[in-house]
Amino acid sequence: MIAGRVGAQDLPLRGFVSVEPFEVRLEALLKVDAYRESWKIDEPAVSFRNRQGVLDNVSTLVASGVSLRAEGESISFSGQELRFVRRDSELGYVTDEREEIPLEEALVGVTLSSGVEAVTAFEGEWLWFPPGQDQVVIEISSRGRPSARYVSKESPAFAWAQDELPPPPTLLEVPRVVLESRSPLSFLTYLGIGIGLFAIGVIIVKKHRTPSWVGTLFFTAIVSVILGYTIRQQQVEIPAPETAEEITYRILRNIYHAFDFRDESSVYDTLAKSVTGPLLEQVYLEIQNSLELETSGGPRVKVYEIALRDAEVIESSPDEGGEAMKIQANWATVGEVSHWGHTHERTNRYEAQLIFAPVGEQWKLQDLDLQNEERVQKVSRNQIVAEPITPTEEGEGDEVEVDTDKP
Repeated sequence: MIAGRVGAQDLPLRGFVSVEPFEVRLEALLKVDAYRESWKIDEPAVSFRNRQGVLDNVSTLVASGVSLRAEGESISFSGQELRFVRRDSELGYVTDEREEIPLEEALVGVTLSSGVEAVTAFEGEWLWFPPGQDQVVIEISSRGRPSARYVSKESPAFAWAQDELPPPPTLLEVPRVVLESRSPLSFLTYLGIGIGLFAIGVIIVKKHRTPSWVGTLFFTAIVSVILGYTIRQQQVEIPAPETAEEITYRILRNIYHAFDFRDESSVYDTLAKSVTGPLLEQVYLEIQNSLELETSGGPRVKVYEIALRDAEVIESSPDEGGEAMKIQANWATVGEVSHWGHTHERTNRYEAQLIFAPVGEQWKLQDLDLQNEERVQKVSRNQIVAEPITPTEEGEGDEVEVDTDKP
């Protein structure tokens, strides 16, 4: 056991790795003051004059000093966010927007993201050590219990694995469109029968003096009966209230599932299975904005629960296609994301009018009128991580206690 209790937030540099089904993020928090001498920072504060230079130096260090591999292949990070951040008691870390940041308070947050999928294990090498810091704590979060590793200049390699990958969310099956058959000219059947009966009555009364136009009546009666019986139309049956509620819930769940993906094409492809083309961009932008963390960049809230409070069929309007189903709905979403050592939990509540229209045999969202969006709850808490492990030559390490909850 390595002796002593280490305050993780006192260290100049901390590392983080987040593993999700469709993304791996590499993050870091760096105290700029640790590089005061090596970067020859003479000013007492970080200002607009030297801010970009500091960020460029950090970008170079993380790009050259940290690498991850999964199944023998290097993980390539296509997305990069670097910004000055500050600690917020509710939100964790947010953008530091001060024009002048005292050097001893200047903190840079780094987020690198990769769209690699289904990672169950990785190996890494951490060669980035600020002056005076010989060890770095790397906190690793996934769908299981968070864990941590120590790396040092003598032992920069580290590894992580989980027993199995959590099953990725899948699209829920939505009740199919039900068609009902109706005869719009059914009245002709009754009209034809009436004409036929009238013609028979004329024959009975007139007997041998039956006028010639009676034959025309019989012909008209036969044609009317045939038309009234054979001409039929297929009409969409508006679902019963309990089925309409099920359709609403399942389509909403499938729409949010699309945002589990990280590349835009996969999001759009999945959305297109639940949303009609003209509405795709609106839904994409509105939901993406609602899932982003304020002023933090990089990660997106992962919705893991949808609570449909109410879904009422209010009308089927001819000017909206005649077969559309309009729903007055309100629902809540619950989600979370881990970012820079904090797990952000968020509950949003929505009220909207939704119009579902049949596309072939499928119900799809055709129109969305968002009437109200309310952030009911937003919590940021430190991750509770297992005690960090220091790698040894055999690949197993000693444990050390780390204070991750120090304010």
